[in-house]
Amino acid sequence: MSDGRARYLKYFVVLIPTAIVLIGGWQFRWVAEDAYIDFRVVHNILSGYGPVFNHGERVEVYTDPLWVFILAVSSGLFRFVSVEWCSVLFGLFFTGIGFWFAGLGTYNFAARRTSKRVYPVGLLCASCVAGVWMFATSGLETGLIFGWIGVSWWLLVRTFLKAQRGLIMSAIVISLGFTIRPDMALLTICFGFVLFVIETRGTRAEGAHLRRWQLLLALTGIPIVSELFRIAYFGMFVSNTALAKSASRIWLHQGLEYFTNFAGTYWLWIPFAVFVGVTLHRSRVWWRLDYHLDVLVLLAPVVGGLLDVIYVTAIGGDFMHARMLLPGFFSVFMIFWFEGSPSMRNAPLVAAVSVWAVLSVLLFRFSPVGNLSSNGIANERAVFVGGSEVAHPITPRDFAKDGWEIAGVAVRRVAPSLSSRIKLINWTRSATYSLVAQEPRSYRITTSLPETYYVGFPNIGLFGLAAGDNTYVFDELSLANPIGSHFAVYVRSRPGHEKIVAPVWLDARFGSVATPRPVGVSELAFEEAQRALSCQPLAGYLKSITAPLTFSQVFSNFVHAFTWTTMSYSSSPYLAEQELCR
Repeated sequence: MSDGRARYLKYFVVLIPTAIVLIGGWQFRWVAEDAYIDFRVVHNILSGYGPVFNHGERVEVYTDPLWVFILAVSSGLFRFVSVEWCSVLFGLFFTGIGFWFAGLGTYNFAARRTSKRVYPVGLLCASCVAGVWMFATSGLETGLIFGWIGVSWWLLVRTFLKAQRGLIMSAIVISLGFTIRPDMALLTICFGFVLFVIETRGTRAEGAHLRRWQLLLALTGIPIVSELFRIAYFGMFVSNTALAKSASRIWLHQGLEYFTNFAGTYWLWIPFAVFVGVTLHRSRVWWRLDYHLDVLVLLAPVVGGLLDVIYVTAIGGDFMHARMLLPGFFSVFMIFWFEGSPSMRNAPLVAAVSVWAVLSVLLFRFSPVGNLSSNGIANERAVFVGGSEVAHPITPRDFAKDGWEIAGVAVRRVAPSLSSRIKLINWTRSATYSLVAQEPRSYRITTSLPETYYVGFPNIGLFGLAAGDNTYVFDELSLANPIGSHFAVYVRSRPGHEKIVAPVWLDARFGSVATPRPVGVSELAFEEAQRALSCQPLAGYLKSITAPLTFSQVFSNFVHAFTWTTMSYSSSPYLAEQELCR
């Protein structure tokens, strides 16, 4: 085959899966309620309040700092485009970039050892999965993850094929995984390790020692700076969200349910079995021919992806169908390819994958009764399409009929203006949206925080953005709550919804002895919670995240970060007082 025809073939076979995933992603465009948490942070950044959810309280409520940064920059530059639409367009853009460069990387890598035509069928299969379409947009960071994985794989192959060309730039891009989502560190480590091996086996002897130090700095510089900023600003080693979701605790039974929910829905065992057999055979042949480095490069995304799948499965997965397993799935599938035209030997494999791809595009969908399965896993997109009664819910206007948006708008309407010196607290329970909207029961409080209206609520995305700058949202699911995120979990329940904060904690933190107690909260429980909040290390932590960020406060954050990160206590005021004070 001539070079011109080979080039056209390469771009054509890569264009097909890229086009499929972009079309599918656009057809499934939407924004998840959780994405609105990031949007409120973006709004606060652009308003000069910093990367926080509530003004004057430094709590890291996101796990995707690079995605938040991209949304903040794009929203600041393109004021005529809402942050919601920025998230959709950038998510789709990065998804397309990821599939395109993943395909080019696989094609270039495969062409090194064969003169036959190369077909990246693994990438084609990944593009046919409806779960990928759902989160190509969604307002969350998944599209950015696809883009980062695809570009990192392409850069790794390019560095390998062109004798270390662009080694340092490849390392910098690969290191960004730490700032996209914590579990991407597994892929970063695998890619970075192979980069080191490529450099070690390079032919350049002069300056090799200095070059390796430069490579190490390129791989670790951004992650180290990012972590130092987190400790200095937030006083924690990990994000508050990671604590709220118990991201370090093993919950294998639920994780296997989550894995089965994803793999079983799309019958992924069919293409996976085919691809594993082909890849193992190919790797064995290469190893016998002493193409050891080729095998190592090939396995970098596979090992990284499988480690990510194992980690997500081990900690119990997520409540959103497919979402947390998509990076590992994409990493593993993108490196599979077939060579040449179908023959008698591989025709059955090609036929099996082709039939599966057609069925996946047309039929395979996750549609539990009521959009929520018995194990707590939800078709999140279907939930909000149904709640909003809009086919593609993206902006707050699209969610106008959703109860959380209605409640947020109602709170914003009754919240006092910033010029008011009266601070109010609302004891209305979160589930009764009508009471929030029609009968707010508010009482005066005293606090140094700048908001004037304080209200407890779960599912703080839509509600939090709609409630506005004057409202402090006391997150009852702990994602943005510096108290609830440290609760100990004794009985596992729905993933991401286990650390429930009762009204007594809102009362104890912002109320006073003269303030009437919420319904169901006794004076004794109030006093116990107040005493717990006054004991160390919790009292010191709450003071640190609300105090001015002076040099001495930054130093204190570094000194106490480990203690504040690892502290844990009961959600019961009585037990919390015992654990913290006695």
